[in-house]
Amino acid sequence: MSQLNGKHIVLGVTGSIAAYKAAYLVRLLIKAGAEVQVVMTPAGKEFITPLTLSTLTRKPVVSEFFDRRDGSWNSHVDLGLWADAMLIAPCTASTLGKMASGVADNMLITTYYSMKAPVFIAPAMDLDMYLNPVTQRNMETLRSIGNIIIEPASGELASQLVGKGRMQEPEVIVAALEDYFTQQAQFSKKKILITAGPTYEQIDPVRFIGNWSTGKMGFALAEECAQRGADVTLIAGPVILKTVHPGIKRIDVKSAHQMYEAAMEHFPGTDAAILCAAVADFTPAVTSDTKIKRKGEMTITLKPTEDIAAALGAVKRPDQRMVGFALETNDEQSNAQSKLERKNLDFIVLNSLRDEGAGFGYDTNKVTLIDRNSSEELPLQSKKSVAKAIIDKLAGLLFCLAFLLMPLKAQAQELNPTLTINTSKIQGTDKDVFKSLENAIKEFLTHQVWTDYHFTENERIQCNFNLLVNKYEKQTGKMTCELTVQSSRPVYGSTYNTTVFNFRDADVEFTYTEQDRIEFSPGITPDNNLTAILAYYSLLIIGLDFDTMSPKGGTDILRQAENIAASSQSLGGGWRSFDTKANRYSIINDYMNGTLASFRQLQYDYHRKGLDDMTANADRGRATITESLQLLSDTRQAKSTSTLPTLFTEIKKNELISIYSAGIESERTKVIELLSRINPSLSNDWNTIKTQN
Repeated sequence: MSQLNGKHIVLGVTGSIAAYKAAYLVRLLIKAGAEVQVVMTPAGKEFITPLTLSTLTRKPVVSEFFDRRDGSWNSHVDLGLWADAMLIAPCTASTLGKMASGVADNMLITTYYSMKAPVFIAPAMDLDMYLNPVTQRNMETLRSIGNIIIEPASGELASQLVGKGRMQEPEVIVAALEDYFTQQAQFSKKKILITAGPTYEQIDPVRFIGNWSTGKMGFALAEECAQRGADVTLIAGPVILKTVHPGIKRIDVKSAHQMYEAAMEHFPGTDAAILCAAVADFTPAVTSDTKIKRKGEMTITLKPTEDIAAALGAVKRPDQRMVGFALETNDEQSNAQSKLERKNLDFIVLNSLRDEGAGFGYDTNKVTLIDRNSSEELPLQSKKSVAKAIIDKLAGLLFCLAFLLMPLKAQAQELNPTLTINTSKIQGTDKDVFKSLENAIKEFLTHQVWTDYHFTENERIQCNFNLLVNKYEKQTGKMTCELTVQSSRPVYGSTYNTTVFNFRDADVEFTYTEQDRIEFSPGITPDNNLTAILAYYSLLIIGLDFDTMSPKGGTDILRQAENIAASSQSLGGGWRSFDTKANRYSIINDYMNGTLASFRQLQYDYHRKGLDDMTANADRGRATITESLQLLSDTRQAKSTSTLPTLFTEIKKNELISIYSAGIESERTKVIELLSRINPSLSNDWNTIKTQN
């Protein structure tokens, strides 16, 4: 089926001899399934009659602001909202000039300025007019703000000159629209993260370490992805470039660390990342707050920056794709191939400083696309064309991935749960209802799909739900219970699993009768307390797990848990803020509270930057954990009544004691003092750290 099927196309016709081709264009568009509305300039009607085009489109041709017969108003605004695309073919030099300079003196131009959809322009004019610098400047202006120029063909012109200026044939124009909407379908609903430009590493308030990157390649990639329908997050270093497409969300940063934090925060929610930025490998170990005066020689000590590609590659899921860039001065192929493997990239774009017209500062580039099985050297071309080639390759990878995962999508779950229901306190009643309850909860936890991500079997989150039934009313089916929920995740490079969440919910009440099903639809408030509680804890577990992998990585998931807590106030206990200091509502409300951001940062710093590093370098990992624990004090200072710091120390008690079984005495003393202050009820446990060898 044609990609134009069902599309609304506004066809603009201007005063060119090529206007006669508009009739063929209309026929081809309608044959492809499109609905066409023609808008003509007054001069266009001199070359082809409105009657011809209205007969073909079965719609009155719009040309004037007001209908001369009854005075009704033709709304250019409505046309702009109705259209999926606007095509101006033929487009004269005069119309190009008006579009580029803001002269809205006819219905076609006002429709153009009201257009919300992409605009395609097929110029048609004489050779000298086309080559005139003013015309070229106008086309470049229109191209720079997102219009798509369908370049004219060369051939015999109406003036009998031979050269470039002929409007492309209708078949070529329709093919251009088909290609555009095909690409839109490839990237529709895809989320792409792109880094671009240099980073500046500050020495003092007026000096920095930087590089020559202008960001042109990264911005070209962002525009190409957005034009194809992707939702683009562009993390840009200090550049003077502007984005054009409204589908680009831009985040401006300066330093490598700022770019690292932004990339780690946004990567979990994306389908692919393109790491095009020229990130500094080193940054000054010490930064001066005042301008350093010239006093002879000076030495600047540098320390490595975070490796963004390696960090993202370490947390990349099987359903994500990553593209890297390499700029080499020697052994280009082997160095790029090594980087591809080390950083878990799907393919890498190799630049070389040896190629004239390529690299920093140029509008052109010459690259080689390298994956694990092949390499493709591209000729020197515009960075826009290079971007197209890169995104074509990425599109192929995403299409293959979608095809491979399609049979699994409906079965892709996030949780690998165990469930126990303890009914020892319930005597003299039929236990079949509890078996039915157990089966219903297991079915729900095992098969509910919570996210758009694909989880392989070994990636599913380990968790336990233990339900202790304290009271059961057979007539009504009401149960009063305690629920303990625990989750864990593996520590990188080891066989150890660290507990992420462990909480005993003593206020669980719900009504259940045999054969009741537990069903949850995202965005719809549960109408019973059992569903609300299970959905809340499932989302909380997943969101916390994501947060340990990247800064605020679980935001979208945790926001759903927060919404359940806010909308379940009338379903039972444990949801209202005044019930207890440590209930479902207070946990998620505090965790998502911006003033307690220090605790949320702790989740990532402790687990990803500290614990995951313990296997490779125990001293370094422990030092990072020690530093991260200071965030508990920040949290307590921000809200003294929050239970989060205490809950964290209870969850991590045995792990912390084990971690500090080694380490220097000053480190132990510092940690004991901090933990005893945060959770004095466990002071005896913290003091055992002193006596360990």
